Formats: sequence, C-alpha cells, structure tokens
Amino acid sequence: MKISFVLNGKTTEINTEPWTRVIDILREQIHLTGTKEGCGSGDCGACTIVVDGESKLACLMYAMQLEGRNIETIEGLKKDGVMHPIQEAFVDYGAVQCGFCIPGMIMAVYAFLQKNHRASRKKIKEAISGNLCRCTGYEKIVDAVEAVAKNMEKRKKKPLSLKMPQKHSGINPFLPERLDELWRLIDGGSDISVYAGGTDLLVKLRENSPSKKIKPICLERMKELKTVYESEEGIFIGACSTHSELLHNPKIQRRFPVLIKALKSLGSPSIRNMGTIGGNICTASPAGDTLPPLYVLDAKVEIRSKAHRRLMPIREFILGPGRTALEKGEILYGVWLDRDINFNIHHFEKIGQREALTISIASLAALLKLSEDGTVEEARFAWGSVGPTVVRSKEVEDGIIGRPFNRETLRDIVSVVHGVISPIDDIRSSAVYRKKLAGNLLFRLLK
Repeated sequence: MKISFVLNGKTTEINTEPWTRVIDILREQIHLTGTKEGCGSGDCGACTIVVDGESKLACLMYAMQLEGRNIETIEGLKKDGVMHPIQEAFVDYGAVQCGFCIPGMIMAVYAFLQKNHRASRKKIKEAISGNLCRCTGYEKIVDAVEAVAKNMEKRKKKPLSLKMPQKHSGINPFLPERLDELWRLIDGGSDISVYAGGTDLLVKLRENSPSKKIKPICLERMKELKTVYESEEGIFIGACSTHSELLHNPKIQRRFPVLIKALKSLGSPSIRNMGTIGGNICTASPAGDTLPPLYVLDAKVEIRSKAHRRLMPIREFILGPGRTALEKGEILYGVWLDRDINFNIHHFEKIGQREALTISIASLAALLKLSEDGTVEEARFAWGSVGPTVVRSKEVEDGIIGRPFNRETLRDIVSVVHGVISPIDDIRSSAVYRKKLAGNLLFRLLK
C-alpha cells in the first residue's frame, strides 16, 4: 500500500503494509534512527514524534495513520547544519548523558513549546512526564527547557510547517471517515478490530502480526465520533474524542470538574493526545481513570450498528475486565452526560506507585452536595481498582445523606465501604492494602 505524508518538511511516499508500526517505518525503511524504541508499549516516551503539531508515540501508531499527516522527527529540527535552540540548550545545560531517551524528550518539549511560551517549571515537568530517563537528574533537563521557554517568550511564535492535504480516501480502506464506510468494513468479516488511539490495542498486538490474525480499523478520522455538543438529551461526547481534546474543552471544564481531574492524571501528554474516552470505556479495565467519574456522573453510552441505536447506563455496559455489552457489528458511538450536575464537591484521586504514567492501585471519584450548615444532601461515590468493575454502592451513599460532613461521619461509613468492595492481590498491590486505601481516600474529601 502506498502511503503519502510530509516528513520533516518534505513530501514522502512509502510502500508498506498498513499495519506496520510507525517506529519500524522510520527506523528500518526510511532509516531515521534518531527515534528510539524503549518499551514498545507507550511507557517510556523514547519514540516520541510530532504529528500535526502534537506529540505522539511512534510505537503505538500504524503506518496507515501517517497518510496525509505532517510528521516531524528529531532529524528535522536541525536546519542547515544549525541545531534547534532546544538541542543547544540540552547541550549547554548538561541535560544529556547516554542520549537514548533524549530524542523523544526533545520532541515532547518541541511540541509543548509550540503552544506554551510562558512555561512554568511545573508545566515543563508535566510536559515531559511521559519521557523516562535512566541517566540524568531531571533538574538539568527542566533548566534547559526553562531557558528555551524564556527566550521564546521574547520572540514571535514560529509557525509549524504546513500540513499536507489529507487525500487518503480510496487509498487506505482501513481508515474510514464516515459511518457508511465503517459499516462496509465491519460487514466484511469477523477478523477485524476497531480502535481509535491504539494505546491499548497495539500493546496487545505488538508481539503478533495483526495483518495475519486481525485487521485493525482506525476511527481517528471520523469527525462524527469526535464531536462534543449540547442538546435536550444532555452533553454528548463522541467516543473518539481524545483525552487532550476533552481536557481543553470549555463545556467539559465548566460542567464536569471530576472528569477533568481524572483526565489530568491519565497517562502522559502523548498518551492523552492519542487515547480516547471511548477506548478507555471499551477496554473495560477496573483501573480505567475516566470510569469512576463517568459512574458518578450517571453516564449513558450510545451504541450503534448499521441497523439500530441504543442507550444504556455505563454500569450495565461494562460487564467485567475487558468485557462489555457490545454485540457483533456494534460500536461505541459516544457518551451522554446530564447537563445539570449540581454538587459542591467534585473530587477524583488515584493512588499508584509513581506520580506520572501510573496505573491506579485504588481510585475514588466523588460528588457531594452540602447544605449551608454542612449537612450532606446528596452523595455519589465510585471506586476503581477494587473490584472486577468500578464499585458504586447505594448503601454507602445512603449512609452519609442527612449527616454532617465531617471525619466522624466518614469514619462510620468506612466499614460499609470495606463490605462492598472486592479487591485482589496483583503485581501492583495486595488486596489488604487496596481495602485500606479505599476507605482512607474518603478522608481526602475533607481537604
């Protein structure tokens, strides 16, 4: 299959299998070896490239997704033999040691600084939170980026290179833009898998050859599945809306702070640029960060097939780890949230083994409505990673209503919480510790 795109400012055409990973295309076919592969699962950031101005992970993208895109790699930053200011700063501030992680680190910084000229140290650390370095202390890296940011503040923003027109219809049949195209693909056989961000599916398939066993269909260009709008039914979020898009959406920011807090803790900037809310739901992991907020927001999912549309509560859609109510020929079309969410407290917190790119050991989403004297009028709680699905309990919620919102009230319902959750022992934690955490997370609400 011929795939055409702009690479470091030059129109490029390659002939390859559509399901070849981008990291392999860059390194083995185009021979741009600056982009490194570390983990192959999106955890280390060594393979970070910039796609249409956003940092993304080359190990979690298929070649077909390059069609019509503007791609920038570390090799493209050096112009006419002169290093980019970011590269110069990394040298000047001693931010480079073995150098393996540095190309991905620099590309993540490059994408970040295109949109953030007044970058605080906190924001810089967030921007590189998905890039792991085993050699350096991160302070020198942050110093280098801070210096570049200060210089950029004084200059006009340099525009990104022009994007190439996206003319891929008829060239790549596995990259549909409309529902009618998708239904034709789905009707074509049972050896297909639908995905959008690929941050979960490609990890599962990376040791196999998907072209022989399964044919992935990428939905990332279906605009109909990326919309966010308001109607009489509520707020609709398209299933292919990325976590980054939702984080920056004014409607979501204003109405659903509990969801925003969860999105901020999900993965890394590059993962959030790729992963979608629909993917997080369909993966159906009890550790999925958006799921506890969606449970307390009483989210409904919209499911579509070629012949019908149906709605169901998210708690009925997710059946267990990796299991949903989707039937053959159906896709998750989007999520519906109530417009009127009237609570005083919107809280989400997760506990993991590190600050960034962590999978939760236990998480809690909570919505509380308090009267003027501090009495609880309404409460919703949902715990992640403490059962086969997200746990929400009417018994726990009813047990706090009508009582003062204080430590004594919360202490009284902890024993009820312990009775409704069913955590397990795994590589991240013991069941005993998870049970303790689930109760203790309630007391964070007092802050």
